[in-house]
Amino acid sequence: MRITGVILAGGKSSRMGTDKGLLELNGQLLIQYAIDTLKSIGLEIIIISNNSDYEQFGFPVYPDIIPDKGPIGGVYTALSYSSTEKNLIVSCDTPFLSKKLLNYLIDAAKNSSIAIAEFEGREHPLIGIYSKHSRDTFKLYLDRNDLKLQNANKALNADVVSLTMHPEVKSIMFSNLNTTEEFKRLEL
Repeated sequence: MRITGVILAGGKSSRMGTDKGLLELNGQLLIQYAIDTLKSIGLEIIIISNNSDYEQFGFPVYPDIIPDKGPIGGVYTALSYSSTEKNLIVSCDTPFLSKKLLNYLIDAAKNSSIAIAEFEGREHPLIGIYSKHSRDTFKLYLDRNDLKLQNANKALNADVVSLTMHPEVKSIMFSNLNTTEEFKRLEL
């Protein structure tokens, strides 16, 4: 089964004050962590961002079709441009994702339209498998200006894949960086 790896890097980063994906963490740009992990499982990669600086990585970069709509707008854009039915969508600010974690999610999502990661009782909708055919539902939510990704996922009966019981999956893998304090705390 072909799957496109999608990196959402279009956020305003208002709490961070700068484009998160282009910040350096331990000598490497944040987005490079996501690129490396998606490449390690052999996925075709696209980046959703309104910042043309992401073109330097050599992957297609697509701006939001409907600007300023947050993650739901990014998912809609990703599903619009993807060339595959299944799409593994991750955020650019999750540097500790692992190949094992993503492979667990892919395996669990084989019969799902949408499958999102859950760890220790917390859902992570920006670590998920999204089917292209759900694109129209995301558009309906955008048209209604209902920008909560979890609302669209609930309407689409998203499967929640618990990764808590896998010993190789650790809580740090779900860390995302939204503030300079979180960023500094994760620097090694």
